Amino acid sequence: MTTTLNRQYKKDSCRTLVGFLRCLVGQRTQLDLYGGIMVVGTLLDIDVNHNIQLSQVTMSRPLNKSISFNRLYIRYTNVRYIRIPDEIDVMETIRQDIKRMNPKASEIIGGAQKKKHVKKGREYEKNLPPLRPDDFYD
Repeated sequence: MTTTLNRQYKKDSCRTLVGFLRCLVGQRTQLDLYGGIMVVGTLLDIDVNHNIQLSQVTMSRPLNKSISFNRLYIRYTNVRYIRIPDEIDVMETIRQDIKRMNPKASEIIGGAQKKKHVKKGREYEKNLPPLRPDDFYD
């Protein structure tokens, strides 16, 4: 899951549970929708607008047969509850989300290399001999 996240999304994600739910991608979860509909499936993605995509979905209503789908897209306004699987450690998942939102410079792709390059450039400039007026005129 390598997505570029803008600042506003990062700020909103830290204030809400969306960041936590993004850590559940790949887990089998149960969603309760308004109208008494229960959906069980593997979480594929939660987008910026909190909409949910599931795969291998079974949807059931009270007193009706269950229906199976390969993929299902659910708008966030239809979700009442998201049930978190028991095997998920909530505190550890939140810590991972905070690390993901605030990476160290060495964890950013190209971040550490860029700093080393700038540092080498400054060292190179320090080792140059001083300029003299004779260097500019013939």
